[in-house]
Amino acid sequence: MNDPDDKSHSSTDKLHRAYHAKNPQETAEVYNEWSQEYEQHMRNVGYTHPAMVTGMVARHIPPTEELVLDAGAGTGVMGEILTALGYPNIIGLDASTGMLKTADLKKKYIELKHLFLGKALDFEDDTFALVVSSGVFTQGHAPLDGLDELIRVTKPGGYLVFSIARTYLDGPFTDKRHQLEQAQQWQFVDASARYNSAPLEDTLISQVFVFQVT
Repeated sequence: MNDPDDKSHSSTDKLHRAYHAKNPQETAEVYNEWSQEYEQHMRNVGYTHPAMVTGMVARHIPPTEELVLDAGAGTGVMGEILTALGYPNIIGLDASTGMLKTADLKKKYIELKHLFLGKALDFEDDTFALVVSSGVFTQGHAPLDGLDELIRVTKPGGYLVFSIARTYLDGPFTDKRHQLEQAQQWQFVDASARYNSAPLEDTLISQVFVFQVT
């Protein structure tokens, strides 16, 4: 049973505020306010996205010194895990300047950029061997059209490993996935089983997918 004074409630409150944001700028404002408490709150709810995404990376992509993009880097949790697992050359992007400031303190990224998924990204074509995105493709966060730019900046033969959650998981992502497959932009490699990304506090069903760029 949850302690009624447990501050973890405020974490899911902010998540749901972000889910119902009207535009990317509003979402970024939620995360700016949240940035200093974000990691503690996520630990309180048993946040599983970073472990699931990096687990699928380790299953399919051997450690490499090639460039990796952390799309939606947040406070840099993925950067910490990936560098420890042997992927040292990571560039991160995020829509929240507050989250990026926290990520920068970890000194795990070779560069951090303030960019929005769903808009043009400031990278050349075929830049990255691997793109990861944890907890980003979900309601009120990044639009699924952001996948087009992530494919563009990934080398042919490179990989995208990302979580999909909430209303995107059934219907919208299936349609987007098939659109990109039919356009021969990527091919399916693997998917995790569905899991709860906040098991100690809420029910937020998610799944991690692995695609290879063609």
